[in-house]
Amino acid sequence: MGLAAAAVGTVSGIADSGLVLGLTRSRLWIGLLGSLLVGIVALNVMALSFNAASSETAGLSDELREANSALRADIADGLSNERLQEAAVRIGLVPPQAASVLMLTPGGADAAEAARRLRRGDFTIGSTYLPPVPEVVEAPVVDPALATTDPATGLPATDTAVATGEAATATTDTTTPATTPLTQEGGGGVTP
Repeated sequence: MGLAAAAVGTVSGIADSGLVLGLTRSRLWIGLLGSLLVGIVALNVMALSFNAASSETAGLSDELREANSALRADIADGLSNERLQEAAVRIGLVPPQAASVLMLTPGGADAAEAARRLRRGDFTIGSTYLPPVPEVVEAPVVDPALATTDPATGLPATDTAVATGEAATATTDTTTPATTPLTQEGGGGVTP
């Protein structure tokens, strides 16, 4: 209690001091109160500007969250199963036959077997598949003055067809890309 009483006596002594009494009776008192009021207003203006800046930052944060959400949706749409299958078909990949798909379960010796194969160089990185190149057959160039048509088909006749009297027939060769089936090796790995 002695400390509190001493603090109260000190504060009350300040109010009765000559400096405070002289200040309150002069025009300096008005300047001091005015500067204190200007300081309070400045603090309020700064608080309002900080609030405005924080709300602007919050709005920007919300916009970025919405943009991120839209981009994630675009990525998810781009990685959809249908789009991946369409892209695979465009580059010449074909879906595997149902019987050629193997489900593998890892075993305890698989890591050691994989390391052994890596040391031997059994694995290659990347694909060795090359899509088939369609064969281009050039049509013979026929001089329009010498061209004759086969009366049975209405098509231009070739020299052999005209000589033998047979109609020329066109054949088309449609090939599908070959797939390499996957086979399972003894250590659990799959190789083409």
